[in-house]
Amino acid sequence: MMYSLTDRSVSESPAGEHHTLESPARRKDIPPQRRRQILDAARELFAQGGYHGVTVEAIAERVGVSKGNIYWYFKSKQEIFQLLFDDIVEKLFLPLAGALEGEAPAVEKLRALARYTLDAAEKEENVEALHFMWQIGVQPELHKLLPSDYSHWVSPFIEHLTPLFEEMGDATPEGAAQLYLIMLDACWFVGALRPDFYDREAIMAAIEDKFLNPGRRQDA
Repeated sequence: MMYSLTDRSVSESPAGEHHTLESPARRKDIPPQRRRQILDAARELFAQGGYHGVTVEAIAERVGVSKGNIYWYFKSKQEIFQLLFDDIVEKLFLPLAGALEGEAPAVEKLRALARYTLDAAEKEENVEALHFMWQIGVQPELHKLLPSDYSHWVSPFIEHLTPLFEEMGDATPEGAAQLYLIMLDACWFVGALRPDFYDREAIMAAIEDKFLNPGRRQDA
């Protein structure tokens, strides 16, 4: 990842002045769990109020520390936002990539990807992360704050999914790959944001019928 959760050596004061500090993660007198507490609090607030609706003061108040203490650990609110994005990508997207690895038939890989997505949408601990990603999706200006936005992760998935649909004999494999990813993306967010409007069994049955039924495979 471009950013690490544990290694920072430059801090920015509220006035915008830069000065060199020893990384908090390397200081024995500062508990490393405080850094994690700040990130967790910021994630909760960003998920609720969006990037522009959250201040450093609000993050400090949620954690129970001073604003200056926040700047001891992080250069800026933007850096916190970037770190959280990287953290969520590592937690949610990397396992998705794992579902596409190995020597399993294309239909099994696609099925595993769908099941992982539906499982992730149902986990309570992922709700805030998906709210956070939703904020990025509906506010394009936030993309400028990130070293790599959501689309940076979508394109490689299209490239990996297209050959799977080719293997299954789909007449338009790239379009099928895009539609499949869009559908899984929607399931992800609906499951987290509108659980009352979410029927896992019905969704999985529809996925099987529309994308994974044997009639789409070359050997059918």
